[in-house]
Amino acid sequence: MEIRYLKTFQIIVKTGSFSKAAEELNYTQSTITFQMGQLEAFVSAQLFEKVGR
Repeated sequence: MEIRYLKTFQIIVKTGSFSKAAEELNYTQSTITFQMGQLEAFVSAQLFEKVGR
């Protein structure tokens, strides 16, 4: 597991949004989604509830 995945998780929680976290970290939203997928696989748990707009 990468430490940056935990930092990304922290920013998502702080901002309340994948897209706002991507903007703050200067990542694409797909990078954020990938990192959280990797983190969820590592902890074997769903960390976020995925809902539509």
